[in-house]
Amino acid sequence: MSFLQRLKNRGVRSDQASLQSDSEETAVDKVAQLHVDVYQTEHIIVIYAQAAGADMNDINVSIEGDADIVLIEGRRVLPEYIVFPKKKDIGDYYAQECIWGDFYRRIILPESVDIEKAEAKIKNGVLILVLPLLKPTEKERVRLRVKQERQRPLRG
Repeated sequence: MSFLQRLKNRGVRSDQASLQSDSEETAVDKVAQLHVDVYQTEHIIVIYAQAAGADMNDINVSIEGDADIVLIEGRRVLPEYIVFPKKKDIGDYYAQECIWGDFYRRIILPESVDIEKAEAKIKNGVLILVLPLLKPTEKERVRLRVKQERQRPLRG
């Protein structure tokens, strides 16, 4: 079962559901797509993703397929508990533009990467993936024997 299916079966809370008490929560079929910037140089692919609000332990990054698919999944937790230690103190939102809760992103890379040398880190709330490209393996040159077919005479 994929991560996305697990989230749908578990029921991810929407922004409105987070305003309700625990006994009133409803399951919503919603997972946020993580926004990313992807660029490539001659030797590496770099992925930047905004991960503010996500704990490093709540982020899972994996490389799958033929080392050409990156999967990023995790959770951003609304920090209300810092301002409102008692849940009953939470008021109504005036505006709510931030995306909180579970996120998921699958990125198909233009080339395969070297999994052994791949790096992932978080700096200033930004997830940074540095993925070195695999160098094409030098294959032995195989010479093909060229056969000549006899040409059939043209009939007039």
